[in-house]
Amino acid sequence: MIKEPDTLMLVGFMGAGKTTVGKEIARQHHSQFIDIDSEIERVAGKTIPEIFIERGEIGFRALETQVLASVQTFNGVVATGGGVVERPENIAVLKNSPATIIYLHGNLESTIGRLIIEGQRPLLQEKSTAEFFALWKERDPKYQSVANMTVETVGKTPARIAAEIIALFSANEDELALLALRSQIDAFDRQIFKIIAQRLEVVSSVARYKEKFGIATVQKNRMVRLRNDLKADFAFSEDITDDMIDAVMAILMQAAIDKENRQLNR
Repeated sequence: MIKEPDTLMLVGFMGAGKTTVGKEIARQHHSQFIDIDSEIERVAGKTIPEIFIERGEIGFRALETQVLASVQTFNGVVATGGGVVERPENIAVLKNSPATIIYLHGNLESTIGRLIIEGQRPLLQEKSTAEFFALWKERDPKYQSVANMTVETVGKTPARIAAEIIALFSANEDELALLALRSQIDAFDRQIFKIIAQRLEVVSSVARYKEKFGIATVQKNRMVRLRNDLKADFAFSEDITDDMIDAVMAILMQAAIDKENRQLNR
């Protein structure tokens, strides 16, 4: 069992939701919350972008190490900065920390989406997409090296992520492994339904096209070809059977037909 900590620290890439999730954990668990970036701004008397401009990343990281060391016994939830693992001194502090450290793991797509919405991220403004992806890949093993547990965040609300983390502290060792696997499954399920929603958005465009050019709603031959192609693609899979493909495609096709008919009958 992971002992319920006096200090819970969240690590992860910028845009992973550490601050939002940290506040939600504190709310659900009736504990205090502190954000290291905000604390750095308080200590320096300047905003993060201003610190980067005036001192560069080296100067910022030095301040980060100072603040990180000062919150190791903070009684509550601590959200770290995305680049906290860039400095060896910070990694040493985290590896020797009395806190329980949780890695909030997402994918690059969801991360960039959050960052674009938030704006004002120095590294996002300075780096190309390729450089950003390289940084994302480089930091991942560093986060894993300092964390006690990893929680998948893709497609989950902050409240859901917070509840998963709080549940870790009442789980025994066997349950911890199961919770980690369930966290991954939940993330995959949400991705699946997000893709289905996107598919149905495309269906709307198809319906408009068919209406404009007088094409039949159901194209049976196309669906038969698609099913056969999928069965060939997964012929060597023990888990994705022909029956599963038929069942899933039947559901998707019926959902698409229903959506097209609703749209055409408006």
